[in-house]
Amino acid sequence: MADIPARCIILARISDARDEDTTGVDEQIKAMLQLASRLRWGVGPPTSHVVSENDTSAYKRRVITLPDGSTGLRTVRPKFRRALDMLKQGQADGLIAYDLDRAVRDPRDLEDLIDVIEGSTPRIPVESITGSLRLSNDADITMARVMVAVANKSSRDTGRRVAVARRRLALSGEYGGGRRRFGFETDGKTVRQSEAAAIRKAADAVLTGMSLRQVVADLRDGGVPTVTGSDWTTASLRNILLRPSNAGLADYRGEIVSRDTEWPPILADDRQEAEHRWRELVAALTDPDRRTSPGNEPKWLGSLIYRCGCDCDRCQTDGHGRTNVAVSGGRAYACTYTCRAHSHLRRTAGTGGLSGPLTGADDFVSRLLVARLSQRDATSLLAPPVSGPDVTGLRVELARLRQLLDDQARLHAREVITTSQLETGSRELQAKMRAVEEQLDIAGEHDPLVGIVGRPDAAQVWEGLSVAQRRQILRLLLDVTLLPARPGRRPGGGYFDADSIGVVWRVRAPRE
Repeated sequence: MADIPARCIILARISDARDEDTTGVDEQIKAMLQLASRLRWGVGPPTSHVVSENDTSAYKRRVITLPDGSTGLRTVRPKFRRALDMLKQGQADGLIAYDLDRAVRDPRDLEDLIDVIEGSTPRIPVESITGSLRLSNDADITMARVMVAVANKSSRDTGRRVAVARRRLALSGEYGGGRRRFGFETDGKTVRQSEAAAIRKAADAVLTGMSLRQVVADLRDGGVPTVTGSDWTTASLRNILLRPSNAGLADYRGEIVSRDTEWPPILADDRQEAEHRWRELVAALTDPDRRTSPGNEPKWLGSLIYRCGCDCDRCQTDGHGRTNVAVSGGRAYACTYTCRAHSHLRRTAGTGGLSGPLTGADDFVSRLLVARLSQRDATSLLAPPVSGPDVTGLRVELARLRQLLDDQARLHAREVITTSQLETGSRELQAKMRAVEEQLDIAGEHDPLVGIVGRPDAAQVWEGLSVAQRRQILRLLLDVTLLPARPGRRPGGGYFDADSIGVVWRVRAPRE
């Protein structure tokens, strides 16, 4: 007879939990703890031995990389796998589940559990609330295998019916249900304006070159909640921005199947314009050359952009004499720009705000930029050369070619086309992609001035931009040099010395 467990595992699982509701798994855990008490089983520490798989499928499989380096279809249940490891390594000596199909619904997962149970001496005891999961002898194991096979077939039948229904709804442009989409109400077709504004702002930021990490930081700072209430991540934001529904499109398994949907587009009022903008966004986010390393996000307008105005050799050793921000501790000190070569130059950074007294270099530069951008003729700064390429069109075309390349790979995997056809088609597509990429290199990046130049409310727009977006505009328009400030008050009573901020406009004169 097996020893009474002293550190058993409690395993709870729910397939679908809306908005991360834990009521289902919490009730399972409560019932299993009561069963453990009746059986006089000891339960290990709750942090490790009470395993809760909320909103986790035990049936759906994904392609993953296996330990030997190959790939295969497996259920993705890291907590279940950790529980098996604990049982195998002796960190746990028993298992209680709510029901057989709560514990496993995939035959491979069941066999892995059986291997652990049978490979232990003495045999690890297993119990369940419903009595459907017991592995104490061959009869129990045979019954478990039969029941899991039946449950797996039921899941396949359900999955097939759901897939057919969702495809039918997608083809007709109807909402297919599921968890509420960020940007829409629970009915799937009414726009939630506060979230839609966040999507548009994030899309604008990405198209001007801002990193997803910085956009996520802005969402957190702005107090914008996710659908589930969990923290924003770059992965979750990227998935939201890549969603075709933002352009008023319906897709099925990655393929656009309807442009006449029951929900309106978010990215623009016009459906055609919204789709064009969405495809540009997809091209930007799927660009393999896009920088994905975390890096340090900027906090100051001129950090590593402003130049030190000193002519000494020490300041010119790096060839550009850039300054850096050094933050002094204590309330009595302001943040300052300090020469990277040596500390002979210290200039107050300021807040970068547009109201109140001038307190530092960022205040002065911000007001100078906004004054220029708010002028009516500033719109001419955006005018491209007459023969300039269509950057948006090129990026959309590049995304289309990448999609064709992926489609070819899938067709080859399904044996629809031969290896020779795949190689020929891939060479042609890659040649076209290189040609488009060369044109994009010539055309340059998305213009960060879009949306602010020539607007009378440019100051308000500027206040709504992130530091990263402001820095892009600064790099495009100005060369700023910091010189030591003269001591004493300036005419008018202030201490800020505007004459010690050297600026050179980098843009061309407005074209006729």
